[in-house]
Amino acid sequence: LSPPQIYLEGDTVAGKETRVTCNASAQVSPPDHPDLRLTLRGGGLPPSTQRGPSVGLVFTPRPEQHGQEVTCDATLQLGHRKVNASHAVTLWVWAAPHHVGVWASRTVFAAGDNLTVTCQAEGNPPPWLRWELPTNASLELEDGGSTVTILAAQRAHGGTYRCLAQNRFGTGTASVDILFQGSSRSPLIPVVVTLAVVTILAVLAGSWWHYRTRGWKAMPD
Repeated sequence: LSPPQIYLEGDTVAGKETRVTCNASAQVSPPDHPDLRLTLRGGGLPPSTQRGPSVGLVFTPRPEQHGQEVTCDATLQLGHRKVNASHAVTLWVWAAPHHVGVWASRTVFAAGDNLTVTCQAEGNPPPWLRWELPTNASLELEDGGSTVTILAAQRAHGGTYRCLAQNRFGTGTASVDILFQGSSRSPLIPVVVTLAVVTILAVLAGSWWHYRTRGWKAMPD
């Protein structure tokens, strides 16, 4: 009885169907079809038993199967005697970024507070992280790691902090919205207020200029 061998077709990528196969051979005397059974088990796979020199199983790997052990047991029946052999391999499951999360100690800050935003992601190979920051903060922040820290943050630092986790198998994202006390959710409100103030000032300035240059007087009743 030769030791069984386990084969995996190509890269084992989480979420993509793949096949695992175990092969073994046996010779008996006199020459005949040996009573050989192979069983694949472990690694989070349903056990599969097949009579003959090969057993295979199609499965869709999951990230949590990475590092688990798959075993192939070979049993050769010789009359009342059994001969056993086994072989094991460790699953190596590649995975796109998953369980991506972004969080801060709180989501509403006051001007002058220290602001820290953290990103975490899982994947195989480990993903690298990059940030998409609010427009007003992009020139002040250069942290491409897992944590962005701003000392004495101001209202300009408010907005959406988005983390992108990426490896060669895909990309995952997560974000958090940071607000500052007294800031408006809509940028239209401060714009409208500013335009109203400018209009009023323009009217007052025009009236004053007209009065000074033309000697405006009130009409008698």
